[in-house]
Amino acid sequence: MKGYLTLIIGLATVFSSCEENNAASGDLLGVWLLTEVLIDPGDGSGTFQPTDDDYKITFLEDGKLWMDQGLFCAPSLKLFIDSNGAYDTSRNVIVSHECATSEFIPEYQYELNDQNELIVRFPQCIEPCASKFIKISSE
Repeated sequence: MKGYLTLIIGLATVFSSCEENNAASGDLLGVWLLTEVLIDPGDGSGTFQPTDDDYKITFLEDGKLWMDQGLFCAPSLKLFIDSNGAYDTSRNVIVSHECATSEFIPEYQYELNDQNELIVRFPQCIEPCASKFIKISSE
């Protein structure tokens, strides 16, 4: 009897974890538009500032993503090419394939804040730098 109770609790935990991951992934799916970038003078006092760059990230159901007009490893360069990558909702990371080398595969931390904004942090910056996106489509 005790074994059955343990099994039921274990299965309930597994299924509730799956629902949380699917909800997080579902919130992320779709097209996101860059609205602000974090500008920091080097002392940690930086704030997000509006931008009119037209970068968009599309998160697909299969764990892949597309970024139009740019590369994750060069967020300040306006490039008229599309780039691709992958994302992992269990670790909240984005991996950019175009920026990878044989020794290094960059990972970018992301979070969805309370205002349902997507914030992507760039580890290659000397000062803190990040980009803020809003969801424009659930495609």
